[in-house]
Amino acid sequence: MPQAPHIDGVLLMDAVLRPHRSLSAKSFRVMLLAVIGMNALVATTFIASGAFPIAAFLGLDVLALWLAFRWNYQDGQAAEYVRIAPGKVHVASVDKRGAATHWALNPVWARVACDGRGVLIRDGVGQMRLGVFLAPDEQKDFAEALSLALHRAKRGYTPSTSRME
Repeated sequence: MPQAPHIDGVLLMDAVLRPHRSLSAKSFRVMLLAVIGMNALVATTFIASGAFPIAAFLGLDVLALWLAFRWNYQDGQAAEYVRIAPGKVHVASVDKRGAATHWALNPVWARVACDGRGVLIRDGVGQMRLGVFLAPDEQKDFAEALSLALHRAKRGYTPSTSRME
């Protein structure tokens, strides 16, 4: 998996977005073994009564389930990286095959919009849609955090290292 975009200086945002996976690899193995076990019991019943072809169809169920989860986990390899520093924004989107699209932009021209199909970050030249796989509430929260980080980056915000009391 490629590294997050590199930006020198203080980071105002360092976000990594990944699609949610409902089952861990271990949980998937347990679930698949349970399905295989149940199908084996049912297949044994059908084989004992002479209905051999039905056992093969039960095997196809397991194969279809395994393929569906395999494709789902491959899609889960995608990631989006957003790094914002004063005066700099770098966004990278990595697809499930590892191909990355990088976009560097000036925060002065950047705008954020949340349209229910992801979070759009725009500048005068183009736009990039992020977080399509996020839930609507997560998209809204991410859009707000992104807007705040861009607001700070536009003004050259740097965290204070000393406090006055």
